[in-house]
Amino acid sequence: MGLEALVFVMDAFITTCCMYVASKLSYVIVDFKSLLIIALSVALVSLTPAVGWILGLLLFVYLLSKAANASFGDCIWVVVFTKVVSFVVLMALGGVFA
Repeated sequence: MGLEALVFVMDAFITTCCMYVASKLSYVIVDFKSLLIIALSVALVSLTPAVGWILGLLLFVYLLSKAANASFGDCIWVVVFTKVVSFVVLMALGGVFA
């Protein structure tokens, strides 16, 4: 149980850092605290079996657009960048610790 919680928190932190970098590279302006709340909310919703990943992506774009007052197009690019980079980072960390 402890390892799963650690991976969950680590995923949320890595996702938040990736979102922060992506927001600095785009027109989406959001502070780190809001990004952390968004990442934790999306991670919790994504735990729902079968449809959680779809609901998580929709919630990700919606919350980011509301927090940043940005267009959905800009938010979608931030989400895509975030998911790709966080996936690569987590796979690299998994390879190091395996």
